Amino acid sequence: MNSVILPLPDKDEVNLHAKMKRSWFFVKRRSFRSKLLISYALLVLIPISIMGTKYYYASKGFIEKFTRENLYSIVKQNNEIIDAELSKIEDNSLAMIGDPVLYEQYLNANPRDEYGMVTMEKNVRKALEKYLPESSQLYSYHLLTSYSNIGNSAFITYQTFSHTKLYQAALAGNGAMRWVPTFSFQDMFGAFGQESSTSSSYPNLMAGVRMLKLFQINNNAISELSGIAEPPVLVITFKPEMYTARFESTMPSDGASFFIVSPQGTFISGSDSEQEGKDFKPPWLEQMKRLKTGAIKVEQDGKALIICFDTSEVTGWISGIIVSPNMLIDTFMPQITSYTIYLGLALLLVSLILAFFFAESITRPINQLIKAIKKTGDGDFGTRVPIRAYDEMGHLIRKYNQMNEKINSLIEENYIVKLREKETQIMSLNIQLNPHFLYNTLNMMNWTALENNQKELSRMIVSLSSMLQYTSENHQDIGEFHEDLKWLHNYFYIIDQRFEGKFIVQYDINPELYPYTVPKLFLQPFVENAIIHGFAHIHRGGIIQISGYMIDGKRCFTVQDNGKGISSKQMKLILKRDNNSIGIQNVDKRIKLIYGESFGVTLHSEVNKGTTVNIVLPL
Repeated sequence: MNSVILPLPDKDEVNLHAKMKRSWFFVKRRSFRSKLLISYALLVLIPISIMGTKYYYASKGFIEKFTRENLYSIVKQNNEIIDAELSKIEDNSLAMIGDPVLYEQYLNANPRDEYGMVTMEKNVRKALEKYLPESSQLYSYHLLTSYSNIGNSAFITYQTFSHTKLYQAALAGNGAMRWVPTFSFQDMFGAFGQESSTSSSYPNLMAGVRMLKLFQINNNAISELSGIAEPPVLVITFKPEMYTARFESTMPSDGASFFIVSPQGTFISGSDSEQEGKDFKPPWLEQMKRLKTGAIKVEQDGKALIICFDTSEVTGWISGIIVSPNMLIDTFMPQITSYTIYLGLALLLVSLILAFFFAESITRPINQLIKAIKKTGDGDFGTRVPIRAYDEMGHLIRKYNQMNEKINSLIEENYIVKLREKETQIMSLNIQLNPHFLYNTLNMMNWTALENNQKELSRMIVSLSSMLQYTSENHQDIGEFHEDLKWLHNYFYIIDQRFEGKFIVQYDINPELYPYTVPKLFLQPFVENAIIHGFAHIHRGGIIQISGYMIDGKRCFTVQDNGKGISSKQMKLILKRDNNSIGIQNVDKRIKLIYGESFGVTLHSEVNKGTTVNIVLPL
């Protein structure tokens, strides 16, 4: 009999099978909620991983196109902004040609008249300041002739200016503005300028120059300065930093660089500031001059480069940004990778939250029952748990609801019955204090006083009845001001009967205040304090002044007396919250509760001079 020899399983296959078995056993031991969370996580992670990989490789193809469009828009926008600034300077310099002050000063200039030259310099400088106001972009400006240099700087020597390239550019322009690329002091002025030791103190500069062919119009006739007197040359200088500041703030990545170059190949400004004023003639300069604007892809030193450029409409200089596509990929791809990872994590988090809420829906009835039992323990026997299922949990909730109903029945039979007994007692007390009973009694007293010819007593009873009616029938905290003032009149009448002419009351009330509402009896505590405390040691001559007026959108009321006043020590005690001045505190607190903290009561008093109470309310 032949035996069959089976191949032994590979060691790696055995290990893999063991790992899968352990993983499956681990999953089987988890709770239902954990299984849901794991399932949701896998359902999200697998498609996200596949889509993220495809998205990563597809994104590389779009980066270069996006870079071209983005960098080109940056260059174009920066060029337009700088062109707008330079165009404004060109327009202002062109406006100088017809300036009558400049024409008269240079027409009548006499270099031999020292005093006249000082006066001329002041007038010309004032005119320059009108056309060339101070700007962070300008470094200096000059009006140069063979006999003067007028401007905000003197670093250009007028005696040798005619030997410089700036002067030659102005002559070539023949009245038009010419822009001179970046130059150093030594290169521009050389042996004609100041000493070489001082030239290092001046930065690299670029300039705009224009021969000002000044003219004047007299009786519709144009008189030109040329041919009569020497026309001045306008020189406006700038630092290359005006380009640097603009481009560096808008560069898309650390690996990008920018440049501004003249069509003749002079490096004007750029990321490499050491090249300013030097020759810059890369092989792709001619292509940029021909195209004027756009984006090209070149190769330099074996590396691919993307160059986005644009030509200035004002200066003719070419601005550009250079960036390596590989560097862009290194810059943006980590962001894309991070975005993919974060998106996957976000979706995973959302899926786990959904799984959590799904699992929570299973245990929610238990949690609701626990919360309901806690409320019952706190005394809320009206709590009911809605029955959403008819299983064992539903049966348990039903029994809990029945228990609460029985507890409520016991409360109705015991506690609520006692409350009703209390309400009955309160109602009986209210009946005893019925205002009608009180008014009828006062009315009987009034008729009795009239029968006995007690007219003063009768009027006091009527005043008291009116006061009680105002305070008892209207239970609101506020009332109309004219009603409150009427109550105060009655109060004064009754008090005056007691003190027999000890004081008089004067009123100064704006009639427009009568329709407004006020806190009820808000003046009474202050009037009472004036009578009882302010006039305590006098027998006659007391005066109470009550004023009401409107100012700055507020209603202001004043209660002023000429009593003995309050000392500073007593005032501090009154203003404390634990003092006995309940009436003052009550009014102030009521006003703040009704109208806000910015309104209320303030007191001012001087010993032997009297007290003034100010009450401020809104309109």
